[in-house]
Amino acid sequence: MAHSGLICRITAHLTKKKRFYSICALSFILLLLGVCQFGKWGAERLEVNHTSIQALPEIGPLKIAFFSDVHGNPALLERIVELIAQQEPNLIVFGGDLVYAEHRFYRTRRYIESFKQLQSIAPTFAILGNHDYEKLDQVQRVYQAAGVKLLRNESIEWVSPSGNKLIIAGVGDYNEGDEKPTDCLLPSDKETLPTLLLSHDPESRVALKDFHWDLMLSGHTHGGQLGIPFTDTYISFRSDMPAGLFPYENGKQIFVTRGTGAILGMRFFCYPEINIITIPAQKK
Repeated sequence: MAHSGLICRITAHLTKKKRFYSICALSFILLLLGVCQFGKWGAERLEVNHTSIQALPEIGPLKIAFFSDVHGNPALLERIVELIAQQEPNLIVFGGDLVYAEHRFYRTRRYIESFKQLQSIAPTFAILGNHDYEKLDQVQRVYQAAGVKLLRNESIEWVSPSGNKLIIAGVGDYNEGDEKPTDCLLPSDKETLPTLLLSHDPESRVALKDFHWDLMLSGHTHGGQLGIPFTDTYISFRSDMPAGLFPYENGKQIFVTRGTGAILGMRFFCYPEINIITIPAQKK
């Protein structure tokens, strides 16, 4: 009888423990699902953010629509086109990573149509991101079919709405070892026109610092896809310039976008963005 009572007490004790562990496991699963749902919501909260930058003397007033890192999402690109059209920019720049290397790149017709629409809004330029090299032929075909100029270690002279000339230069991706600044930039000690530089990864600044440019536009970091609430501070393991405007050597400036897509489809307090960059008219 004594043994029977002991067994009953142990069984009851184990049952309580099982219930406790079951409740803990269920709570953890519900919490995890909630976090994932919040992250997916954050990844879909596409913002249009405005920034005024004192750069490129004599070029302003100029309104640039800048976006990056679509990562193989044609529906997202269509949303981007609609939002950019509402802003009526003078110039449109795509900062690379049209595709996601680990995914099949399909429905290229939709990408072509979207970039055609962008080109009809304003002159549109693009550069390559590191993921684009895995699907290079298709990516290049999209831009060619859409009439968008791909700048791969190339520069052009572009006349701004003020009537003054601006050099727009784009380098190949730094992570792929494809940057060739000598093909599209002059040394920093040479006199030249105001220069807008497009480079996918802001870390490329080290390789580009001895060349002449005034403002560099970059993406790649996604802002780390993780931000500290209410601070406009972002955590990235890719760069110490995760998102925003940063001063650099000899008066150069670097603007890094948080990008529009999301690896793994989640963002936390680091929402995707289209950037409308205004270059004000030079004060006389």
